[in-house]
Amino acid sequence: MKVPQRKYGTIQQDQQTVLQNPNLATHVPLIGLGCSSFSTFFSSSDDDDNMTHSNSGEKATLTAENISRDHPAVVGWIETIRHAVVGRGINLLDTAPWYGHGISEIVIGYALDTILANDETGNDKIKVFDEDDTSIATTTTPHKQTWDSPRRTRYGTLPRTNLIINTKIGRYESDPLKQFDFGYETTMQSVQRSLQRMNCGYIDVLQLHDPEFLLGMPMTSSSEKNGMEMLLTETIPALLECKTKGWTKGLGITGYPLEVQHEILVRCGETFGGDDGMAVVFDQSLVYCHCNLHDMSLFRDRSF
Repeated sequence: MKVPQRKYGTIQQDQQTVLQNPNLATHVPLIGLGCSSFSTFFSSSDDDDNMTHSNSGEKATLTAENISRDHPAVVGWIETIRHAVVGRGINLLDTAPWYGHGISEIVIGYALDTILANDETGNDKIKVFDEDDTSIATTTTPHKQTWDSPRRTRYGTLPRTNLIINTKIGRYESDPLKQFDFGYETTMQSVQRSLQRMNCGYIDVLQLHDPEFLLGMPMTSSSEKNGMEMLLTETIPALLECKTKGWTKGLGITGYPLEVQHEILVRCGETFGGDDGMAVVFDQSLVYCHCNLHDMSLFRDRSF
């Protein structure tokens, strides 16, 4: 049985229903597939299923650096994704570099190799950094040139446009001192790394990951910007550049506190809007725990 779909991304304008972002899907499944569990996030350190073996025979925890598609746990994760997409029509995948610190995105890439057909149009080419070429300058800071990278061969049947693949930026490592980085260069590099890991040429919705942690951080000696200044002068310009370059079709924001999301939406609208008024920077908002029997604040909060 396939999961039903619903309309997505429509707004009322001049008494007509129009697409807010015509580049995004017009329908999404009622249930999406959260992909944080396709990693070692929810396993104990002594769980043998999530261990790998080195050439010397020693056990090591599965990481983004030593993962392989034939690892027993990875084989199971790939089959789960295939069943959700092909068997149940759940064609929205939500992941992040934070999920397994890269493992989730890599596993999704392996699964997509078995689900998607090879793209002969060139619309889904992968682009990666040329670390030695800084010849291209952007509207913000100099940025590295890109070139087309060979892509792994796919042997599925679905076109790329049949899937909605969302990932995030801003949250990365387990080390608390390295966990969050919303800087311009880190954001640009993260998006490129995600595209490589998932073996696809574009992301459907690129999301700001848990910005409430950034807004709550004190300024450090290495940065004189507070959290909101960092978002408005580095993070959001990087996201908009990714959208201009075609690396993502849309932008999103995630997190728990509704008031934080509202503040970011308003400040971005004011900052990036022109003489015509507020700008719509984000295409979607992902929140959790505000639409259930004991918390209906998503409906009560007049900001939303």
